[in-house]
Amino acid sequence: MFTRSGTVARNRRRAHLGKERKRIRSTHFRIARGTPLARPRMTSTARFLLLVLLTILGIKASEQVYRAVAFRDERAEVRRLRRDLAPISADLLGARAEGDSLRRALAAEDRALGRRAQALRRYNRIARHGRLPADVYAEYRAEAAQYDSNAAVYDALVRRLEGVHAREHAAITRYNLLADSIHALAARMGRPYYEVPSPLEAAAEAGELRERQ
Repeated sequence: MFTRSGTVARNRRRAHLGKERKRIRSTHFRIARGTPLARPRMTSTARFLLLVLLTILGIKASEQVYRAVAFRDERAEVRRLRRDLAPISADLLGARAEGDSLRRALAAEDRALGRRAQALRRYNRIARHGRLPADVYAEYRAEAAQYDSNAAVYDALVRRLEGVHAREHAAITRYNLLADSIHALAARMGRPYYEVPSPLEAAAEAGELRERQ
């Protein structure tokens, strides 16, 4: 059974709950529309790390600018020396290729000389008291002439190979001198591990430059 006092109490609770809902909705509306949210503040550690990062970036940028201005002449000299490597490298590679070809030709002539020498030794078994029959002597003379011809070719190839070796060694010496000069300039610019192009790379770079020109 409902009493008057119970009805009044329930009405009071409802009124109180209604006021609370209005207050909550009003507060939510102010936060969503009008009240700015507080921004997170940067901690002292984060500010310190940011300062360190900016300092490092500034130092690196200063070094790049300094090198660009301070070592202009050295960089130009390195570029010139790299261009000078091209003809020396081409001469070195050419000498090596020619030397390989001559060594193959010498090997072929050496085999030919071995066959001629073996054929001439056959006449020693035929000879009697150091003499050959007249009909065999003509063959011997022909074989001996052919052996002498092969020997002359062999000797000429040996002289050519010696010249090629001298040319190759001279090119190696000039290449090493230029490479040492480039390394010295690179060390002065703060690049001690600068890679000098190999003879093959230098010749290839020169070919690319000619194609671009």
